[in-house]
Amino acid sequence: MSLSGTLGFVPIDEVLRLLTRSGQESAVEVNGRGLFGRIFVGKRGIDLATTVKDTEIHRLLLNSGYLGEDMLRRITSGETTFAAVAGDTPEAVGVIREMTVESIYRISQGGEEFQVRESVTNPYASPKSFDLDEILRDADTREREWEKILEVIPDLRETVTFNRYLEDRDEITVKSDDWKVLSVVGSGTSVSEIGDQLGVSDFWAASVTARLVKYDLLRVAEEAQAPEPEQVTEPDDYVWAGAEMPTFSDETAESEPAAESYETAESEPAAESYETEEPEELVGVSAEETKDRAEDHVDPNQSWWQEPSAADDEDEVEEDTEAFLEKVFSELESSESEPDEGHGLLRRRRMGTLRDFSSDS
Repeated sequence: MSLSGTLGFVPIDEVLRLLTRSGQESAVEVNGRGLFGRIFVGKRGIDLATTVKDTEIHRLLLNSGYLGEDMLRRITSGETTFAAVAGDTPEAVGVIREMTVESIYRISQGGEEFQVRESVTNPYASPKSFDLDEILRDADTREREWEKILEVIPDLRETVTFNRYLEDRDEITVKSDDWKVLSVVGSGTSVSEIGDQLGVSDFWAASVTARLVKYDLLRVAEEAQAPEPEQVTEPDDYVWAGAEMPTFSDETAESEPAAESYETAESEPAAESYETEEPEELVGVSAEETKDRAEDHVDPNQSWWQEPSAADDEDEVEEDTEAFLEKVFSELESSESEPDEGHGLLRRRRMGTLRDFSSDS
């Protein structure tokens, strides 16, 4: 039977029903938006559906742990088939069934064209065909189930980690499927990686992971954000005088003091010495005298010298000379009244000094 067409005109469900009623082994190849799928139809139902290559099926079965490398290599080489060796491993058959349901769901969502090839089988086909109605029913419910999963895990590439806080629960009971997922989470992994490591479909891995997240056993790790660097600003009354901040090394140990690298916003350069508004306390001077000197402090920028006038200078000299002579002669008169003669030479010398001083004045 040669059959091909567009899935927009003939649904994939009707194509599969037609093929299963014919009782012939065949394969339906479906192309779509970034999709290539294959559905292998047996005489009594669906043997396998996949959207990946046979090598990927081989890897997933190996990661599932249900079949060893030697057995899978024999299947790949054609020495045997999955149907011949999987009779005693129902878990491996469960992996193939889950892959079939998920693949038919994806094909029904994204498939556009199909072509039927007669008498085509696959070495990884199930030893017993899956019932078509059950497979289609499970595939139909996937859309609603995916919606619930995506509410918990929006992106399968997001990392999930263990939740160390179980609130008020002292004990928990873990199902076998849950433990499979927990065993590969480790310090953190994505849902896609969980499915890949366990050899299961993305839906199975996402479904179990979402349940564990809802039970607070796992949590979706938020994207790590680097802390923003702390903004360090200089004080408002200081400005950096250099073009670059200093680097601390052996060379800077002999550089100019750090205090000389700064300058105040409204002051002279730091290299010059600063004068305080209040005078420093002098050694040996009392606090009151220090205060008096501070009050008498004058502007250092104003000259202290004042040119005296000629008239002021002459009056001041005459006044001082008369007062001084009057004081000296009064002391001489008092000294002459004393009987001590030993002071005659001293008096004569004083008189000579006064005479010289008066003539100079």
